Amino acid sequence: MKLDTSDYPAVFQAADSTSSVAQRAYLRLTMAILGLLVTGAALAAVSGEFPAGASGFAVASAIVLAASLLLSVYRESLKLEHVWYGGRAVAETGKSMTWRYITGAEPYPIDLAPAEAEKKFLADLGSIVKERKQLALGLGGEFAGAPQISKRMREARAANLVERKDTYLLERIQDQRRWYGKRAKFHSSAGNRYFMVIVVSQLFALASAIALVHWPSSKIQLTGLFASLASALMAWLQVKQHKELSQGYAVVDMELSFIEEQATRVASERDLSDFVVDAEGAISREHTVWVARRDRG
Repeated sequence: MKLDTSDYPAVFQAADSTSSVAQRAYLRLTMAILGLLVTGAALAAVSGEFPAGASGFAVASAIVLAASLLLSVYRESLKLEHVWYGGRAVAETGKSMTWRYITGAEPYPIDLAPAEAEKKFLADLGSIVKERKQLALGLGGEFAGAPQISKRMREARAANLVERKDTYLLERIQDQRRWYGKRAKFHSSAGNRYFMVIVVSQLFALASAIALVHWPSSKIQLTGLFASLASALMAWLQVKQHKELSQGYAVVDMELSFIEEQATRVASERDLSDFVVDAEGAISREHTVWVARRDRG
């Protein structure tokens, strides 16, 4: 049985949407801030080549740098990063709870009466929302009509042991492994590319500094420009955390591969519950570490 995003609880859909919107806004603002800083340095670097318009370049540089400052203050006031990773934490916690409910794993064992299982599941969803209520997840907006327990979730839980195990393997374990594998490769490649550009920028900054020693009267001084470009790229690399994410995703993918091998030994409801709990624990650890790393930042 295949589950689409719309089959997950409204809490997950709202948190996932809120997190994605905040992430895009945060990254776009950060890119704009860094771009303005480099532009300001570029204007200052070439101003010496145009003595007649030196004051104009100075004013333009000041305006650009002031805009960068204002954007920084604006971005901070929105607390976008907090909403980004807070919303992601709620979404992933809700998704993990959903799969525990569907498969009949603890704390929603399959022998629990349907009404009792739903009551506990809804109470747990409510708890994670209360913990992050400051996120304003938008439950009164586009997801107001979405149920917390969908028809597809109930149907999946009502299936027999083999069907629930196969659904979990295909729609959760294998789906997550594909995602982690692709993201690990993407972040590894992106991190390497940014590192090379940073090194090149630093080399140009060094070359420009050496050139000034030989031609101190040069009107164009590019050392500051390339240094600011290298600094901006390093700041962007820190925001994206390509290296850390690549390593983290690769580790979870490997851990899930070992857990997946245990599926052949699932022969009872207790076995399935333990299997799901182990897998969800591995996935949850990655998100816990991610949120903690963002909190430290």
